[in-house]
Amino acid sequence: MRKIINVFLLLVLTLLLTGCAKSISSTAKLTIKPYTVSEKESELISKTDVEQIDFFQLNGTLEHDRDLQFSVEVYKNGELAGELLRTHSEPETKFDNTLISFAITKFQEEEQQFLKLIAGVPSGKVTTNYMNEMTANISRDLVQEKIELKLNKPVYLAAWAGTTKDELQVIGSSNGEFPGRLEDKELAFLYKVVLTDKNMEK
Repeated sequence: MRKIINVFLLLVLTLLLTGCAKSISSTAKLTIKPYTVSEKESELISKTDVEQIDFFQLNGTLEHDRDLQFSVEVYKNGELAGELLRTHSEPETKFDNTLISFAITKFQEEEQQFLKLIAGVPSGKVTTNYMNEMTANISRDLVQEKIELKLNKPVYLAAWAGTTKDELQVIGSSNGEFPGRLEDKELAFLYKVVLTDKNMEK
């Protein structure tokens, strides 16, 4: 009889531990999805100087040995030319419909045209200015549905592209993948997020 009780208790303990492991695993997932602004929010944004802005929602738990890196890649004629606004080591570890965003606005200073890039990250925002000679531009969000972040796999959230020519092709995209058709873009910015291993950053 005692053996039967011990086996039963062992089975119950195994089931409990399995359930806890599954629960921890599911909460440790990080997902990102597009956020659609309401009519009122859109009206409020229209009263600002921001020319274009895209919002996204981040959900899940960041494990202690993981990090979230946000940055803007710069491309010239389809070739990577640098990286801007790189942030990492987020102080937050739990995200509940946390908003992140990418915005661009134009301004002029001493007869020179500039773009102001604004990356909204969970801990706040980072900005930089970039000289702008483009005469036409196009922008779009690159995420259409919820995506689970995978270790070391970049998710491209939004893109802006410009040209000094008469024609500008649309930016191709497949839900967070690296967009196509950058070769004909004289200048392009790609806002991305990457889940990384903190131990590999040292």
